[in-house]
Amino acid sequence: MTTAKRIPPHGTEYRYRGPVDGSWPGCRCPKCTQAQARAGKVRALARLRGEDALHPAEPVVEHIRTLHASGMSYACIARQAGVANNTVTYLARGISKKCRRDRALRILAVKPAEFDTRADRPAFMAIRRLRALYAIGHNPATIGAAANLDPSTISHVANGRYETVEATTDLGVRRAYAKLSTVAGSSTKARKRAAALGWHGPLDWDDIDNPDCKPEPSRKSRAQESARPKVYADPARVAELTKAGRTAQEIADELGCHKRTVVRARGRVTAQANLQAAA
Repeated sequence: MTTAKRIPPHGTEYRYRGPVDGSWPGCRCPKCTQAQARAGKVRALARLRGEDALHPAEPVVEHIRTLHASGMSYACIARQAGVANNTVTYLARGISKKCRRDRALRILAVKPAEFDTRADRPAFMAIRRLRALYAIGHNPATIGAAANLDPSTISHVANGRYETVEATTDLGVRRAYAKLSTVAGSSTKARKRAAALGWHGPLDWDDIDNPDCKPEPSRKSRAQESARPKVYADPARVAELTKAGRTAQEIADELGCHKRTVVRARGRVTAQANLQAAA
């Protein structure tokens, strides 16, 4: 089964000339004619400046590889550069050894991860955002409402089920993240799940869209991490320090436990004293 080649839009030189194989005819409408004349003037001006009409392929190919590594498909790169898909594909595969200067400069001007609304994106950016929202207590229902996405989609993406996501999903997650990342959620279940799986909150990321960026636990995250192991407070020691005039927070700091642990230990000491007095 053969697939029809995609015809470029009107107002382009390629549409005016048509393909070499003649699979579809060139167009002579006013827009395409003007595009052909404009391209000819650009080439003539380049010759007057002493510029080569062709650009070496090596730097262009290297840039295409960088763009592709950021998650952009060859088709997306071509759309962002305003060139034919084959221009990018032939360069990437080593078929083309040179490239027209104007096309090369347009390709070199494209920035990594510069996706358009039609392109699928690498899932890691959405995954990091969703897991960060879980870490601060937002559940799939809350995130889905903010992202205008189904909660099951939120769960699947957060669980790392996909390597790429559609543009609408990525944009929805970004909207939810912008809205919720500075607000603590109310879901204890989401927060506990994130903690159990080692997911990082928004403050742990310096550049959440950079695939090479590693999370660094924030001060709050480190405090939570250190608070996870439960430390037993000896009631006798708590009673001794209480008699010495120490506050519950001071005792907690010395014993390495939470203030509530000291308060509970004091309660046990008091209850035991009351039982002994009653006996």
